[in-house]
Amino acid sequence: MPAKQPLTSQEETPQEVDRIREILFGSQMRDYEQRFQVIRHDLERLQQELDRLAGRLAEQDSEQSKKLERLRKESREADEALRRALRETAQQLTNDKVDRLALGDMLIEIGNRLKTGVLSSDLLQGLEEITHG
Repeated sequence: MPAKQPLTSQEETPQEVDRIREILFGSQMRDYEQRFQVIRHDLERLQQELDRLAGRLAEQDSEQSKKLERLRKESREADEALRRALRETAQQLTNDKVDRLALGDMLIEIGNRLKTGVLSSDLLQGLEEITHG
């Protein structure tokens, strides 16, 4: 029986090269392929989660903008109401205060009555006349 001689590289067929590659690297390649599949799956899941979170963030941003605008409007309305109340109070104080001329006349009348010594019940009546007259 003749001894088999080793095949030279020219005589090797592509199937044999693939078979040798499978023997040498097959388990590692399958392991890498599984890892890549897991990584691809995780990446897809993370991408979907990112899209979901981006949408949720946009919703929250919109809600916060609406709340901020509502608070600004309420603040403007409260400010306007306070200013209106302050103007009304100032106007009421202006209307209700004693007229300076009338107050001056009353004080002069009181001073004259004190000088003359005439302090009677008609003093109040005189003061009322000055105030209303």
